[in-house]
Amino acid sequence: MTFLINVATEDELSEAVAVRLVTAAFGTGKVGNRLGRKGNGYLVKRLPSFRQMADREPVLIVTDLDDTNCPSALVEKWCGGNAFPQNLLVRVAVRETESWLLADRSGMANLLGISPQKIPFNPESIADPKQFLLNLARNAKREVRSDLIVAKGAIASQGLGYNRVLSSFVSTDWQLDAAVTGSTSLCKALARIHELADRMGH
Repeated sequence: MTFLINVATEDELSEAVAVRLVTAAFGTGKVGNRLGRKGNGYLVKRLPSFRQMADREPVLIVTDLDDTNCPSALVEKWCGGNAFPQNLLVRVAVRETESWLLADRSGMANLLGISPQKIPFNPESIADPKQFLLNLARNAKREVRSDLIVAKGAIASQGLGYNRVLSSFVSTDWQLDAAVTGSTSLCKALARIHELADRMGH
């Protein structure tokens, strides 16, 4: 039986991560609908639809923990006492998707052209991983720095090429084997997706 895994995410970068995780567990060509890219609030609003969708095809939701105390507290708040369907996976990046990228210390250091020693072994301990990455990028090689960092006086918090450069990194150079050793929430996310693959007889 042919099936696809639908992914629902906050933004372009978390979508790239979700696609990479599905591909790691199921192989290429298994991603169905790509939903979201409209922030955390959109995912919460659409949860009833995702529940219905999961009765027909698996759905993977990837969201950031942000300021919530822990992933289980966020999931409990979202499910409102009604357990999610078996084929609806909600995985939470502690504290942001960027921490999962930083968990591949060697890969991220290579992208930025900096020493891996500037990246902590436990990126989940970073209060604001995105800002931490942007701060690292200020000392990155010029072609990457110009994409990730905003011009002086700009209102935006990130450069115009931020999502493009990091999404490309996730798709081609991000070493999952290395990253899961540095991020508990990423390790758990990948494990749950592999469990789904086993359940679907993949």
